[in-house]
Amino acid sequence: MDYDATSIPERYRAARELPGPVMLRWLSAVRASAPLPRGSKIADVGCGTGRFSVGLADAYASHVVGLDRSVKMLAQVRSRDRHVSFCLADAEALPLRRGSFGMLFLSNVVHHPSDIERAAVGFADALQPGGFVVVRNYVREQLRDVPYLTFFPEALASSREMLSSSREITAAFGRAGLTVVSRRTIEQLVAASPIAYLRKVRSRAYSDLAALPDHAFEAGVARMTTAVSGGWRGSLREPIALFAFRKGSRIRMRSRS
Repeated sequence: MDYDATSIPERYRAARELPGPVMLRWLSAVRASAPLPRGSKIADVGCGTGRFSVGLADAYASHVVGLDRSVKMLAQVRSRDRHVSFCLADAEALPLRRGSFGMLFLSNVVHHPSDIERAAVGFADALQPGGFVVVRNYVREQLRDVPYLTFFPEALASSREMLSSSREITAAFGRAGLTVVSRRTIEQLVAASPIAYLRKVRSRAYSDLAALPDHAFEAGVARMTTAVSGGWRGSLREPIALFAFRKGSRIRMRSRS
């Protein structure tokens, strides 16, 4: 999706920002999956509004470069942290020196490149030996457990086509010479109440909802509104997979859910 051709960037921060405790949980999981030495260089690929960039810099006591191909997304960055810098760049053509980074972090990015295997080769090329690529992403087999998609069958169908399975992601990165060393699922709390979740969905900041025809989106909102008004008590957690791949690693994989 070309975010610059949409109004998602202007709504993204308000709708998709992670509360402090949720962010800390993610950062703790990332650190456990990718134990880097302090000061290692990190690239936040597809950083969007930079919501993970500052947290990664703090968690690893490192410098982080946030890269995104959307001018509008980068315009929403509010950080002035001296340990974080931002750059306009495409995940399929990263302007990173070969072997210069300890970790590349990708949050909801791997379904965007037109050729994920070619992109994975570029990721591996930017890593130092023993460096990590950490992938945080929705995966196809868990879509049935994403609550809002219950109300948007068209978005569920398009997401099934757009997203890869865990096995497909692992295979694509493996062919680039990256070994999966950790895989787990985190059930992320996305709203404090059903009404707050409905408000988030109404903002249409999810890319699958933004891609729907207006009539399909409004019909889904109407279904969700009726359910919430009727006392819906569905889950307020969305399952998101977290993978850690390592360059030149023979470490045995750790798998959790």
